[in-house]
Amino acid sequence: MMCGTKLAVNYSIPTADLVREGRVVIDRFKCPPWPDMIALAQTIHPTYVHFSLKVGTGVGDAIDTETNRPADWRQVERLLVQTETPLVNLHLSPRQTDHPDIPCDSDNPDHVEMIAEWLIRDVSAVAARFGPERVIVESDYPGPFLTLRPAILPEVVGLVIEETGCGLLLDLSHARLAARALRMDARSYISALPVERTREIHVTGLGFLEGKWLDRMRVANVEDHVIQHLTGQLIDHLPMTDDDWAFFAWSVEQLRRGAWGSPWIVAFEYGGVGPLWEALTEREALVEQLPRLRTMIQRALPPERAPA
Repeated sequence: MMCGTKLAVNYSIPTADLVREGRVVIDRFKCPPWPDMIALAQTIHPTYVHFSLKVGTGVGDAIDTETNRPADWRQVERLLVQTETPLVNLHLSPRQTDHPDIPCDSDNPDHVEMIAEWLIRDVSAVAARFGPERVIVESDYPGPFLTLRPAILPEVVGLVIEETGCGLLLDLSHARLAARALRMDARSYISALPVERTREIHVTGLGFLEGKWLDRMRVANVEDHVIQHLTGQLIDHLPMTDDDWAFFAWSVEQLRRGAWGSPWIVAFEYGGVGPLWEALTEREALVEQLPRLRTMIQRALPPERAPA
């Protein structure tokens, strides 16, 4: 798969151990833009960076969600070169804190138009810096960070990509959660996105945070307010279930048929660092599910169909 679509997984200590042991085979670790983590991960295996950049404030730039300041483009460029990451990702995530006068669930046409304009303004600035062929946008869902509803509408996502010329980062779990919030069928929602512009795909399992997951979080000393906030919520970044495998099989069929653009990489966004993500990471799930994902991707995107 090195000459075709690559398989990545979130960097975590269990995953790093499994790669060292030769128990799982991946092409890259997916890392946040944290230099120390990237340097450590690169001593084990090739990596790529998923940047914490959001657009939709309308300031004409991307915002780093970790600093809440405009992006440090020199740092972004250094990490792109260091990791040979080909694309700069942006999250279409205007939040209520950015626009307190707009309700989270607004369907006011004026609000939809304003948010689309703000998204296009911000994405266009990044596209002008890197070239639209090097920029991908990822749609969000109205989850814990209160992304505004107009930003998840498929027609808004499509308009942003049409106007800016950028590609699509198709996060399957985000799409399923967005469809749920919009009371749409998930397959219909995704089909309404500009899927022919897909350049990268993310996949995870979905599940309600209850039972064993809460037990694991308590053992890991996850902060009480985090547990209270997430208890009973439907979240992503969990292992795949039968329903998730069925949805991914449908997605793979779209890739095989050429209905979607061919991604350079498919990332299994499971695992991570910090008490919460470490509590939710099971070695057994990684050992079982990564080979299955790899086989499905290889069958959908053989080298002759994979992007350069």
